Amino acid sequence: MLSPLIIKATDDTPKVVFDHINNLFEISGRSLPEDASKFYNPLKSWITNYLQNPNPLTEIKFDLDYFNSSSARLIVKILIELENLNNSEFKTKIIWKYKVNDEVMKERGEEIKNVINIPLEFETYS
Repeated sequence: MLSPLIIKATDDTPKVVFDHINNLFEISGRSLPEDASKFYNPLKSWITNYLQNPNPLTEIKFDLDYFNSSSARLIVKILIELENLNNSEFKTKIIWKYKVNDEVMKERGEEIKNVINIPLEFETYS
């Protein structure tokens, strides 16, 4: 049985909740780790294991204030893994949250939307 992956946020790394039991998938905060591979590779491994027995709907929420380019590359790699879940049996959806006037984070979400094959919806908050 796959255990949930919970990582507390730091000044340089986001909070991560990958909890398939409660169907909660979230990455939030700031992502500028010194070694992005070291931070994101366990997430990618968890997703690879999750794909062996996924939920019917996997909805991942991103609520990032900032992320650097190395984080962006690894986030996209994780999402590419999830592209295989969009078929007749399983669905994947991304919710990209950003503050109302944060055009940079909106644009970063649009850039990711353009390179993956998963529905991505935008949500704003104040």
